[in-house]
Amino acid sequence: MRKPLLTFAAALIFAVMPTAALASSGPAQAPASQPKPKSQKEVDALKKVQAAAQANDPKAMLDAIKETLENFADTEYKPMLLGMAVQAAEQSGDYAETVVWAERAIENNPNEISARVALAESTARNTHQNDLDKDQSLKKINDYANKALDLLKTATAASAGVPDAQWPSVKQNLTDRAYIALGDAAFLNKNFPDEVKDVQAAVAAEPSSSLPAARLAKAYVDNKQYDEAIAAADKVLAMPDVPQQVKTYAEGQKSVATKLKAAGAK
Repeated sequence: MRKPLLTFAAALIFAVMPTAALASSGPAQAPASQPKPKSQKEVDALKKVQAAAQANDPKAMLDAIKETLENFADTEYKPMLLGMAVQAAEQSGDYAETVVWAERAIENNPNEISARVALAESTARNTHQNDLDKDQSLKKINDYANKALDLLKTATAASAGVPDAQWPSVKQNLTDRAYIALGDAAFLNKNFPDEVKDVQAAVAAEPSSSLPAARLAKAYVDNKQYDEAIAAADKVLAMPDVPQQVKTYAEGQKSVATKLKAAGAK
């Protein structure tokens, strides 16, 4: 489940940027370990990114990031800006733009994790059963997701560019999303037992999230495990504060499982 733009990537810049730099007439001092703006013009450019993130406007955010990277090629915020661009492109639903920014982020940092997860899930969403290049797409999904999961085994808050307090949540979310992408690839390959296994791993990674739990109900339906599908859907519906879209999805999977179970009993 993707987070709102300001929740993860967008928040990173402004969690580490000296507050004074955003309010002062010139660049502020910061600990050596933190990225620093080199001029007031760079501060102003970063403030545009911040404003777009706060408005949850992916297109404006991408425009502001492009402008910042073009005008401040040596900015210390480049890794964060690239990560934010990947997230904004994915949120806007622009697959081609997501690929461009994600590949750019990986080129900048070969151990980049979130970009690989974005590539895996975006490729899965844009792959269909009758695509002539489906096999190549499935390989990409598996390669991106599995590499991300490998990197997550040894990743730290510092290596991921995430504040320590946010890292556990970020790691859970990235792990969940990588496994969901693998489950989607298994579904496209009509390997329903593997789909169940991968989505179960996603639920285990982020047990408090309703989205992977609802996706698990579908995996069980696909694998003709109707009792398990109904139970998984009921678990989602019993969760507090479930988004309406996820609730409707879970109700739909429960309805399908109930009908298919009844049809099989006849």
